[in-house]
Amino acid sequence: MRPPLATRVWRVRPWNTNKLMRVSDRVEVVLRAVAVIVVAAAVPIAGAIGTASYTGAQARIAAQDAGKTRVTATETADAVRLPDSDRYVGNQARYQAAVQWTADGKTGTATVDVPGPQPAGSAVALWVKDGQPTIAPSRPGAAAAEGVGTGLAVLVETWCAAAATVWFTGTVLDARRYARWEREWRGINRPIGKDTL
Repeated sequence: MRPPLATRVWRVRPWNTNKLMRVSDRVEVVLRAVAVIVVAAAVPIAGAIGTASYTGAQARIAAQDAGKTRVTATETADAVRLPDSDRYVGNQARYQAAVQWTADGKTGTATVDVPGPQPAGSAVALWVKDGQPTIAPSRPGAAAAEGVGTGLAVLVETWCAAAATVWFTGTVLDARRYARWEREWRGINRPIGKDTL
């Protein structure tokens, strides 16, 4: 009957006084124990790094989006199709048009991308900041997604590094043990009747 797991773990402890336990076995047990500790410690550390990333992303996004205003601009000229910059993008052609808008009592003009071949006088939704067109504000969950992504990346990388270290060390130690067994086997498996010097 196989002994319980706790008994088997106790028997392979690194400080075991059993003379049959090799140094490589002790090293491997210690390395696996350290890997388990690292894997467990990675969870709160990844959570803290993810939280810090979320906080930083939230502050950065708030600063970037501060002062952005949505306006309705009017095209002052017909939209013009731009030459294809990349033929692998597909059949989505880009159009630009000169537009004019009024925000905070000031009139602004610019040439911006528009949805399609629209004629002059068409309305275009536009985000402006400091009197210049800008990109739309980030979606509400962008900071949370960045924080979760960073935390998960740290967690997965730590777990993979621990697993790879344990696997690589086990492979090296196994190769060393197999080579030693092979030498010992050759030493005791000499042909019968041959003189040994």
